[in-house]
Amino acid sequence: MEFGFLKSCNRYVSDSIEIRPLWDIEESIYWLETKAEISDGWIYPPIVEAKKLPGEKHSKKLSLPSSYHLVPATHSIIFRPYSEQKARFLILGIGFFFGVYLSPAEYYNIDRVAYKVGKLTGVSPRNGDIELALEYLSRFYDTNPKKRQGMFAVIHWFLLGQSYYHPWDRFEAQYKVLDGLFKLSGISGCSHGLRPNKLAEKYNIQIPTWAEAIDGKSLLSRLRNDLAHEAIYAGEPIGYAHPKENYDIDFSSFNVKLIASTLGVKTNYLATSSQDRQLHLWHIV
Repeated sequence: MEFGFLKSCNRYVSDSIEIRPLWDIEESIYWLETKAEISDGWIYPPIVEAKKLPGEKHSKKLSLPSSYHLVPATHSIIFRPYSEQKARFLILGIGFFFGVYLSPAEYYNIDRVAYKVGKLTGVSPRNGDIELALEYLSRFYDTNPKKRQGMFAVIHWFLLGQSYYHPWDRFEAQYKVLDGLFKLSGISGCSHGLRPNKLAEKYNIQIPTWAEAIDGKSLLSRLRNDLAHEAIYAGEPIGYAHPKENYDIDFSSFNVKLIASTLGVKTNYLATSSQDRQLHLWHIV
């Protein structure tokens, strides 16, 4: 199965899976660097002429980003025995370890797509990380048939949810990811305020200060409850205030560690704080 967009000319071969660059990979990278609408590590939809109502035909012409777009395929994934469903899982999952959103060829993207390695996770692969990540992903898929869909949904929304433009939308996406990870964990039901604590305990991960529960509630759970039930964000109607906490970085970093832990990945990165604001390497073992 072919997929993209991965800005790499490298070939990655694990014990049972190969990721191979397509023959025209250099042309695809040239397209990215010279013709694509790119900014700050994102590929944006192409600009098209906006549709006009009959009463607007004499108004100034307007150009807008297309509502959907395609990016070139850059690589193919090869393994035996082949399964299309498993291929989709591996493509999405390996995108997570590259810190970008990867999808099969001819899949339409509805908005901007990250192409810069590490853009969506703050973690980059080096020296054999991708080969090991492929084996972890394959093992999870093969041994957890009842959890495949849930894990796919979690990784998909973790990555895609960061393409939103408004911080409250990105926050809500990460909270859905957290809830999905809680279900995958098998931990018995508890309140929203306690879920991050229970997950951090299970996987031995440092919990962010804003997720620490006092009397069953935390800054995180209060922010989530107000947003989900009252259209309130950071104490004001949505759009009128912004929380002091940097959830864009810290929440996604916490979820990165939880996703990797759920997949069974072993790496010293999991012991780092989700609030250190540093870029990291995977160093998977």
